[in-house]
Amino acid sequence: MPVLAVIGSIVMDIIVETPRIPASGENLHARAVTPATGGKAANAAVAFTRLGGRAHLIANVGGDMFGDQALEDLRREGVGLEGVGRVADAPTGAGALLVEPDGQTAFIIAPGANLTLTPEDMDVRLGKIMTGMDGLLFNFEAPEDALMRAVELARAAHAPIFVDAGPARPYGQDLWRDAAVLSPNRPETEALVGFAIDSDAAARAAASALLSQGPRAVVLKLGARGALLATPDMMQFFPAFPIRPVDTAGAGDAFTAGLAWARLQGWGWERSMRWASACGALAAARLGAMAGAPDRVQVEAFLSTTARSCHG
Repeated sequence: MPVLAVIGSIVMDIIVETPRIPASGENLHARAVTPATGGKAANAAVAFTRLGGRAHLIANVGGDMFGDQALEDLRREGVGLEGVGRVADAPTGAGALLVEPDGQTAFIIAPGANLTLTPEDMDVRLGKIMTGMDGLLFNFEAPEDALMRAVELARAAHAPIFVDAGPARPYGQDLWRDAAVLSPNRPETEALVGFAIDSDAAARAAASALLSQGPRAVVLKLGARGALLATPDMMQFFPAFPIRPVDTAGAGDAFTAGLAWARLQGWGWERSMRWASACGALAAARLGAMAGAPDRVQVEAFLSTTARSCHG
């Protein structure tokens, strides 16, 4: 069973199923409003756990009812919470997630306690477990100095580092210079390289530019266009699986968690990329950023069905 430390955010999502994104001042009726635990780190930790791994979450929540609910939900999923702190003077992160009928989303977030993680927290919470971890995964919904300390601890433990480079932040290259995988989505890639990813050629150029910064592999998550893998030895597009999107929030988190799980299993790149793509596709086909993450049996069944349809 692979064991992964996950650093980043816990957010209480208020999911609003809307016919469209409203205009300023408009009063628009929603189809449904549903509270659900989310946040990129929480999503990834749950996705990794459902695949059969063990995830230890390093994050902060407030001392409020949202924090109570988030911890209860994560505990029920089997996520390790020894590294989650409670901050009395900051609220739990919360946000409104607007979901349109085609599955496209818009998100407004108040980070709250997620911004209170410190390098000292990394020393205390991550430092004591890092030697028992097979890898480290983090996103940019935590302060840069805390993440930098986590990178130092992972380097010392010789643990592979998976960087989900989102949301877009002006963070430095030292965070991903030694990464096993750097994996931004399209807007995050554009922020990192400074040009539009509007063609396959642009995606290849961006992947090459990011690879030159030091990571051993770059995986660009390009939504319906699939994903692009770049290593020093290969550059290959992997098409997305055809699905009807319901809620694309959390699909990238499930993809990255699936990729980390597969690579920590020792799988090769092609098998790992197909697995990660299936995880992302299944997550996008369900409502809820965390709730939509598939388990291992579901991913295996999906890939088996897909293979049969391709050969039928």
